[in-house]
Amino acid sequence: HVFEPVEDGQTRGANVFYSVMEQMKMLDTLQNTQLQSAIVKAMYAATIESELDTQSAMDFILGANSQEQRERLTGWIGEIAAYYAAAPVRLGGAKVPHLMPGDSLNLQTAQDTDNGYSVFEQSLLRYIAAGLGVSYEQLSRNYAQMSYSTARASANESWAYFMGRRKFVASRQASQMFLCWLEEAIVRRVVTLPSKARFSFQEARSAWGNCDWIGSGRMAIDGLKEVQEAVMLIEAGLSTYEKECAKRGDDYQEIFAQQVRETMERRAAGLKPPAWAAAAFESGLRQSTEEEKSDSRAA
Repeated sequence: HVFEPVEDGQTRGANVFYSVMEQMKMLDTLQNTQLQSAIVKAMYAATIESELDTQSAMDFILGANSQEQRERLTGWIGEIAAYYAAAPVRLGGAKVPHLMPGDSLNLQTAQDTDNGYSVFEQSLLRYIAAGLGVSYEQLSRNYAQMSYSTARASANESWAYFMGRRKFVASRQASQMFLCWLEEAIVRRVVTLPSKARFSFQEARSAWGNCDWIGSGRMAIDGLKEVQEAVMLIEAGLSTYEKECAKRGDDYQEIFAQQVRETMERRAAGLKPPAWAAAAFESGLRQSTEEEKSDSRAA
Protein backbone atom coordinates (compact mmCIF):
# COMPACT_ATOMS: atom_id res chain seq x y z
CA HIS A 1 0.00 0.00 0.00
CA VAL A 2 1.01 3.62 -0.44
CA PHE A 3 1.31 6.08 2.43
CA GLU A 4 3.28 9.18 3.34
CA PRO A 5 5.69 8.48 6.23
CA VAL A 6 6.12 11.21 8.81
CA GLU A 7 8.53 9.40 11.15
CA ASP A 8 11.59 7.24 10.70
CA GLY A 9 10.77 3.53 10.58
CA GLN A 10 7.06 4.04 9.99
CA THR A 11 5.53 0.95 8.38
CA ARG A 12 1.90 2.00 7.98
CA GLY A 13 0.03 5.16 7.17
CA ALA A 14 -1.49 7.49 9.76
CA ASN A 15 -5.08 8.64 9.55
CA VAL A 16 -5.27 12.31 8.57
CA PHE A 17 -8.22 12.75 10.96
CA TYR A 18 -6.22 11.83 14.07
CA SER A 19 -5.26 15.42 14.86
CA VAL A 20 -8.85 16.71 14.65
CA MET A 21 -10.85 13.70 15.83
CA GLU A 22 -11.50 15.25 19.26
CA GLN A 23 -12.77 18.49 17.71
CA MET A 24 -15.02 16.54 15.32
CA LYS A 25 -16.59 14.75 18.30
CA MET A 26 -17.01 18.08 20.10
CA LEU A 27 -18.76 19.54 17.05
CA ASP A 28 -21.16 16.60 16.86
CA THR A 29 -21.98 16.90 20.58
CA LEU A 30 -22.43 20.66 20.26
CA GLN A 31 -24.90 20.31 17.39
CA ASN A 32 -26.97 17.67 19.21
CA THR A 33 -27.04 19.71 22.42
CA GLN A 34 -28.05 22.87 20.56
CA LEU A 35 -30.88 21.00 18.84
CA GLN A 36 -32.17 19.65 22.15
CA SER A 37 -32.05 23.14 23.66
CA ALA A 38 -34.04 24.59 20.77
CA ILE A 39 -36.66 21.83 21.06
CA VAL A 40 -37.10 22.37 24.79
CA LYS A 41 -37.46 26.14 24.38
CA ALA A 42 -40.12 25.71 21.68
CA MET A 43 -42.05 22.96 23.48
CA TYR A 44 -44.27 25.10 25.76
CA ALA A 45 -46.35 27.99 24.41
CA ALA A 46 -47.48 29.32 27.81
CA THR A 47 -47.32 28.49 31.51
CA ILE A 48 -49.52 29.49 34.45
CA GLU A 49 -47.97 30.20 37.84
CA SER A 50 -50.22 29.46 40.81
CA GLU A 51 -50.04 29.64 44.62
CA LEU A 52 -51.09 26.02 45.02
CA ASP A 53 -48.84 23.86 47.14
CA THR A 54 -46.67 21.26 45.47
CA GLN A 55 -48.83 18.26 46.40
CA SER A 56 -52.06 19.84 45.15
CA ALA A 57 -50.43 21.06 41.95
CA MET A 58 -48.97 17.61 41.23
CA ASP A 59 -52.35 15.98 41.91
CA PHE A 60 -54.00 18.30 39.40
CA ILE A 61 -51.28 17.79 36.81
CA LEU A 62 -50.79 14.02 37.15
CA GLY A 63 -54.47 13.23 37.62
CA ALA A 64 -56.65 12.35 40.63
CA ASN A 65 -57.04 8.75 41.71
CA SER A 66 -59.86 9.03 44.23
CA GLN A 67 -63.34 10.48 44.10
CA GLU A 68 -62.40 13.17 46.63
CA GLN A 69 -59.46 14.32 44.49
CA ARG A 70 -61.60 14.38 41.37
CA GLU A 71 -64.18 16.51 43.18
CA ARG A 72 -61.46 18.89 44.36
CA LEU A 73 -60.11 19.23 40.82
CA THR A 74 -63.59 19.76 39.36
CA GLY A 75 -64.47 22.32 42.03
CA TRP A 76 -61.19 24.23 41.51
CA ILE A 77 -61.70 24.38 37.74
CA GLY A 78 -65.32 25.48 38.29
CA GLU A 79 -64.23 28.30 40.56
CA ILE A 80 -61.74 29.49 37.97
CA ALA A 81 -64.35 29.36 35.19
CA ALA A 82 -66.89 31.25 37.32
CA TYR A 83 -64.33 33.90 38.24
CA TYR A 84 -63.26 34.47 34.63
CA ALA A 85 -66.92 34.57 33.47
CA ALA A 86 -67.72 37.26 36.04
CA ALA A 87 -64.78 39.48 35.03
CA PRO A 88 -65.27 40.29 31.31
CA VAL A 89 -62.83 43.20 31.17
CA ARG A 90 -62.53 44.84 27.73
CA LEU A 91 -60.27 47.58 26.45
CA GLY A 92 -61.22 49.20 23.16
CA GLY A 93 -63.24 46.14 22.14
CA ALA A 94 -60.41 43.70 22.91
CA LYS A 95 -60.89 41.20 25.71
CA VAL A 96 -58.40 41.44 28.59
CA PRO A 97 -58.22 38.29 30.74
CA HIS A 98 -58.17 38.86 34.49
CA LEU A 99 -56.62 35.97 36.36
CA MET A 100 -57.43 34.83 39.86
CA PRO A 101 -55.40 36.30 42.69
CA GLY A 102 -52.01 34.61 42.86
CA ASP A 103 -52.10 33.35 39.23
CA SER A 104 -49.94 34.67 36.41
CA LEU A 105 -49.88 33.77 32.72
CA ASN A 106 -46.41 33.60 31.14
CA LEU A 107 -46.10 33.37 27.35
CA GLN A 108 -43.08 31.28 26.41
CA THR A 109 -41.08 32.08 23.28
CA ALA A 110 -38.17 30.27 21.69
CA GLN A 111 -36.12 33.47 22.02
CA ASP A 112 -32.59 33.40 20.62
CA THR A 113 -31.44 29.79 20.53
CA ASP A 114 -27.96 30.70 19.24
CA ASN A 115 -26.37 31.73 22.54
CA GLY A 116 -22.90 31.96 20.96
CA TYR A 117 -23.33 28.69 19.09
CA SER A 118 -22.40 30.08 15.65
CA VAL A 119 -19.12 31.57 16.87
CA PHE A 120 -18.12 28.39 18.67
CA GLU A 121 -19.07 26.26 15.65
CA GLN A 122 -16.95 28.44 13.35
CA SER A 123 -14.03 28.10 15.75
CA LEU A 124 -14.26 24.31 15.69
CA LEU A 125 -14.62 24.22 11.91
CA ARG A 126 -11.57 26.46 11.46
CA TYR A 127 -9.52 24.19 13.72
CA ILE A 128 -10.64 21.10 11.80
CA ALA A 129 -9.95 22.76 8.45
CA ALA A 130 -6.42 23.71 9.53
CA GLY A 131 -5.77 20.14 10.67
CA LEU A 132 -6.99 18.67 7.37
CA GLY A 133 -5.08 21.14 5.19
CA VAL A 134 -8.13 22.79 3.65
CA SER A 135 -9.70 26.20 4.05
CA TYR A 136 -12.63 26.97 6.34
CA GLU A 137 -14.80 27.92 3.37
CA GLN A 138 -14.17 24.62 1.61
CA LEU A 139 -14.96 22.61 4.73
CA SER A 140 -18.09 24.52 5.75
CA ARG A 141 -19.23 25.33 2.17
CA ASN A 142 -19.82 28.89 3.34
CA TYR A 143 -18.57 31.44 0.80
CA ALA A 144 -20.84 34.28 1.92
CA GLN A 145 -18.16 36.67 3.17
CA MET A 146 -15.48 36.09 0.54
CA SER A 147 -14.25 38.29 -2.27
CA TYR A 148 -12.50 37.08 -5.42
CA SER A 149 -9.05 37.80 -3.98
CA THR A 150 -9.63 35.94 -0.72
CA ALA A 151 -11.32 33.04 -2.50
CA ARG A 152 -8.43 32.78 -4.97
CA ALA A 153 -5.81 32.89 -2.20
CA SER A 154 -7.67 30.25 -0.20
CA ALA A 155 -8.13 28.00 -3.24
CA ASN A 156 -4.47 28.30 -4.27
CA GLU A 157 -3.25 27.36 -0.81
CA SER A 158 -5.51 24.31 -0.68
CA TRP A 159 -4.64 23.42 -4.28
CA ALA A 160 -0.92 23.34 -3.45
CA TYR A 161 -1.67 20.92 -0.59
CA PHE A 162 -3.86 18.73 -2.80
CA MET A 163 -1.24 18.63 -5.55
CA GLY A 164 1.38 17.50 -3.05
CA ARG A 165 -0.86 14.70 -1.79
CA ARG A 166 -1.76 13.74 -5.35
CA LYS A 167 1.89 13.61 -6.40
CA PHE A 168 3.05 11.59 -3.41
CA VAL A 169 0.10 9.26 -2.83
CA ALA A 170 -2.33 9.03 -5.75
CA SER A 171 0.27 9.24 -8.53
CA ARG A 172 2.52 6.66 -6.87
CA GLN A 173 -0.35 4.22 -6.53
CA ALA A 174 -1.42 4.79 -10.13
CA SER A 175 2.17 4.30 -11.34
CA GLN A 176 2.46 1.00 -9.48
CA MET A 177 -0.78 -0.22 -11.03
CA PHE A 178 0.46 0.85 -14.46
CA LEU A 179 3.78 -0.99 -13.92
CA CYS A 180 1.91 -4.19 -13.04
CA TRP A 181 -0.07 -3.93 -16.26
CA LEU A 182 3.01 -3.05 -18.33
CA GLU A 183 4.99 -5.98 -16.96
CA GLU A 184 2.22 -8.43 -17.83
CA ALA A 185 1.80 -6.83 -21.27
CA ILE A 186 5.53 -7.29 -21.97
CA VAL A 187 5.44 -10.91 -20.82
CA ARG A 188 2.43 -11.61 -23.05
CA ARG A 189 4.15 -9.74 -25.91
CA VAL A 190 1.30 -7.27 -26.17
CA VAL A 191 3.91 -4.52 -25.76
CA THR A 192 7.40 -4.88 -27.20
CA LEU A 193 10.33 -2.86 -25.91
CA PRO A 194 12.51 -1.04 -28.46
CA SER A 195 15.29 -3.20 -29.88
CA LYS A 196 17.89 -0.56 -29.07
CA ALA A 197 16.89 -0.28 -25.41
CA ARG A 198 19.93 -0.40 -23.15
CA PHE A 199 18.10 -1.81 -20.13
CA SER A 200 15.39 -4.41 -19.77
CA PHE A 201 12.14 -3.81 -17.93
CA GLN A 202 13.38 -5.37 -14.69
CA GLU A 203 16.67 -3.46 -14.81
CA ALA A 204 15.00 -0.06 -15.20
CA ARG A 205 11.51 -0.64 -13.88
CA SER A 206 11.04 2.92 -12.58
CA ALA A 207 12.39 4.46 -15.78
CA TRP A 208 10.02 2.47 -18.01
CA GLY A 209 7.08 3.41 -15.79
CA ASN A 210 8.00 7.08 -15.39
CA CYS A 211 4.83 9.05 -16.14
CA ASP A 212 2.67 11.93 -14.96
CA TRP A 213 -0.99 11.54 -14.04
CA ILE A 214 -3.65 14.16 -14.71
CA GLY A 215 -6.38 14.38 -12.12
CA SER A 216 -9.43 16.58 -11.79
CA GLY A 217 -8.89 20.21 -12.72
CA ARG A 218 -8.74 23.20 -10.43
CA MET A 219 -12.01 25.00 -9.79
CA ALA A 220 -12.27 28.24 -11.74
CA ILE A 221 -13.45 31.06 -9.49
CA ASP A 222 -13.58 33.52 -12.39
CA GLY A 223 -13.35 31.67 -15.71
CA LEU A 224 -12.40 34.72 -17.77
CA LYS A 225 -9.53 35.72 -15.50
CA GLU A 226 -8.28 32.13 -15.33
CA VAL A 227 -8.13 31.85 -19.12
CA GLN A 228 -6.48 35.25 -19.51
CA GLU A 229 -3.82 34.26 -16.99
CA ALA A 230 -3.12 30.98 -18.81
CA VAL A 231 -2.82 32.72 -22.20
CA MET A 232 -0.47 35.37 -20.83
CA LEU A 233 1.74 32.75 -19.15
CA ILE A 234 2.03 30.77 -22.38
CA GLU A 235 2.73 33.83 -24.52
CA ALA A 236 5.37 35.06 -22.04
CA GLY A 237 7.09 31.68 -22.09
CA LEU A 238 6.51 31.10 -18.37
CA SER A 239 4.29 28.07 -18.92
CA THR A 240 3.30 25.54 -21.58
CA TYR A 241 0.11 24.16 -23.06
CA GLU A 242 0.81 20.90 -21.27
CA LYS A 243 0.89 22.52 -17.82
CA GLU A 244 -2.06 24.82 -18.38
CA CYS A 245 -4.24 22.06 -19.80
CA ALA A 246 -3.24 19.75 -16.94
CA LYS A 247 -4.43 22.40 -14.45
CA ARG A 248 -7.85 22.13 -16.07
CA GLY A 249 -7.73 18.33 -15.99
CA ASP A 250 -7.18 17.95 -19.77
CA ASP A 251 -4.49 16.37 -21.93
CA TYR A 252 -3.03 18.90 -24.35
CA GLN A 253 -2.34 16.23 -27.00
CA GLU A 254 -5.98 15.19 -27.02
CA ILE A 255 -7.05 18.83 -27.33
CA PHE A 256 -4.65 19.47 -30.22
CA ALA A 257 -5.80 16.32 -32.05
CA GLN A 258 -9.44 17.24 -31.53
CA GLN A 259 -8.83 20.77 -32.81
CA VAL A 260 -7.28 19.36 -35.99
CA ARG A 261 -10.25 17.04 -36.54
CA GLU A 262 -12.78 19.79 -35.94
CA THR A 263 -10.95 22.21 -38.25
CA MET A 264 -10.92 19.64 -41.06
CA GLU A 265 -14.60 18.83 -40.54
CA ARG A 266 -15.55 22.53 -40.59
CA ARG A 267 -13.56 23.02 -43.79
CA ALA A 268 -15.22 19.99 -45.39
CA ALA A 269 -18.65 21.30 -44.38
CA GLY A 270 -17.92 24.74 -45.82
CA LEU A 271 -17.92 26.50 -42.45
CA LYS A 272 -15.64 29.33 -41.52
CA PRO A 273 -12.72 28.51 -39.25
CA PRO A 274 -13.10 29.53 -35.60
CA ALA A 275 -11.95 32.98 -34.56
CA TRP A 276 -8.73 31.79 -32.95
CA ALA A 277 -7.76 29.82 -36.08
CA ALA A 278 -8.53 32.76 -38.38
CA ALA A 279 -6.50 35.12 -36.19
CA ALA A 280 -3.57 32.69 -36.12
CA PHE A 281 -3.73 32.31 -39.92
CA GLU A 282 -3.76 36.07 -40.47
CA SER A 283 -0.89 36.54 -38.03
CA GLY A 284 1.16 33.87 -39.77
CA LEU A 285 0.38 35.38 -43.18
CA ARG A 286 1.50 38.85 -42.08
CA GLN A 287 4.68 37.45 -40.58
CA SER A 288 5.46 35.53 -43.76
CA THR A 289 4.87 38.65 -45.89
CA GLU A 290 7.14 40.75 -43.70
CA GLU A 291 9.89 38.12 -43.91
CA GLU A 292 9.64 38.06 -47.71
CA LYS A 293 9.88 41.86 -47.85
CA SER A 294 12.92 41.90 -45.58
CA ASP A 295 14.61 39.20 -47.67
CA SER A 296 13.97 41.14 -50.89
CA ARG A 297 15.42 44.31 -49.38
CA ALA A 298 18.50 42.45 -48.23
CA ALA A 299 18.98 41.05 -51.74
